Amino acid sequence: MPSMRRSSLVRRALLLGLICLLSLPQLLSQAQADRDCGVADRFDYPIDGISLMHDDFGMYRAAFNGYHSGVDMAFERLGEPVRAAARGRVTFSDPEGWDTEKGVVIIEHTLPDRSVVFSLYGHMESREPYLFPRVGQCVLRGDIIGVIGDPRSSAPHLHYEIRRMRASAGGPGYWSTDPLEGGWFHPIEFTEQWRLRFQPAFRAILTASSALVAPPIWLPDGSAVYATRSQLEARRLATNSQAQSAPLWTLRIQGLVGLAPLPDGRVLGATADGQMFIVADGRFVGAWRADRQLRSPPLRLGQAILFLDAQNRAVAYSHDGRLLWQSEPLGQRVERYALSGALFAAAVQDHNGYELIVLDSDGQLRYAARAPSPIAPMPVQGDGFLIAVGSQVSLLSPNAVLTPLLDTGIALGRAAQVAADALGNLYLYPGYGSALYAYAAGGGLRWTVRLPSVPLQAPLLAVGEGCALYALMPDGALLAYRAADGALRGIASLYAGGRQHRPEARQLAVLPGELVQFSSGYLSTAILDGLQLAELAECAPPRLLP
Repeated sequence: MPSMRRSSLVRRALLLGLICLLSLPQLLSQAQADRDCGVADRFDYPIDGISLMHDDFGMYRAAFNGYHSGVDMAFERLGEPVRAAARGRVTFSDPEGWDTEKGVVIIEHTLPDRSVVFSLYGHMESREPYLFPRVGQCVLRGDIIGVIGDPRSSAPHLHYEIRRMRASAGGPGYWSTDPLEGGWFHPIEFTEQWRLRFQPAFRAILTASSALVAPPIWLPDGSAVYATRSQLEARRLATNSQAQSAPLWTLRIQGLVGLAPLPDGRVLGATADGQMFIVADGRFVGAWRADRQLRSPPLRLGQAILFLDAQNRAVAYSHDGRLLWQSEPLGQRVERYALSGALFAAAVQDHNGYELIVLDSDGQLRYAARAPSPIAPMPVQGDGFLIAVGSQVSLLSPNAVLTPLLDTGIALGRAAQVAADALGNLYLYPGYGSALYAYAAGGGLRWTVRLPSVPLQAPLLAVGEGCALYALMPDGALLAYRAADGALRGIASLYAGGRQHRPEARQLAVLPGELVQFSSGYLSTAILDGLQLAELAECAPPRLLP
């Protein structure tokens, strides 16, 4: 009996040992999977030298009966190394993850705000010496995780995604609706946003759930209301220590074209078919329909809501939809318009040339003047307009008095942009080409610089305390120039959306404290410290030339 008992104990010990040995790899794998791989401190693109002009995110393809959930990049670059976009932990790695469409790697990234996202790399192959990483393995930004493969149904390329879910599932590659609404991020927008967020000048950001149709409206409590094509949303700003939360509220409204602020924090949203919705605290509190076809977004002019109609008349309504007044047709074509305080300025063209027409909030004509060349009105702080026409820049005061400021000696186009600081220094883009000009308050040319490229749309210009000039390019790049000499001191960028770019949603403003608020015309609006972006220790505005 004692020998039988000893034999039984030995067998039991051997069995337990075998179980432990068999379980050890799984336990080690789980321990590795649970490893903290650190917080991402930068995002890069997985392939060098790619063109950001190709953007097929969200594109519908009938062959797949869905909308593309990533961006395809680096075509015809078979065998080139693919790199991890940021520090993270591998959650999926399968050289046959997409069968004949080749392999997939997924990496989990922890962001500084403690939120988690996953980057996916598809159509890859695992080739010596660039083998796929193991599940649970920590990788660093720039580590090679495979090479571009040769999928059966398309040319060699990389399918790249950023998403908040599906840590260990390679598909689907396409989604039944807009991928932004299904848990995906636009990979280019996400990368550019986090590059911006890692800059020392970054302060806060607001990101919509889909493409903006107009700049956001900021409410007294610090939240923002914004319009996409299919809904109104309200959110609070996010910082690097505080992740963007879910919307404070969302209201589904199809066909939105613009917003206008109303008193007491209410907001009016307008649709393409003339339907108006008034919203307060996420609730519908009013609605009305315009009595005609409208061709502009809503504009807040004094206590009225102003539109341009199909006959190019200025039409003003009360908040509850009563017609207050309408102008005569302003011209055959309204080329440009601007609001400043209780004044509305329209630059129009007809068979007799060009005309500037300024109306007040009661519809009364305050100023009118004709010119042989295009006119560009721009609002200035303290009410009034800067007017660029011919080669001259003038100031139209709130009392409708026109004061010439300078003759630039160069032709100014209909897309000209002018910004002025508190000392009267002027900064000008003539509406074409790549040159920026700075003029002293007395009219003398102070400097000329060239933009990095010739923009397809005019850059937006803004100055704050006068120590820096900010130029927002149509591709979403924000350039910070030292006002004293035109030196380019800093660059920040948000993705402008590619084929989904909305020029009317661009925004550039300098807030108190030299905080720069800008929107590229796609998803995000960011706030930066302008002096830190321009690497200026203190603000020293340029003075009058002797």
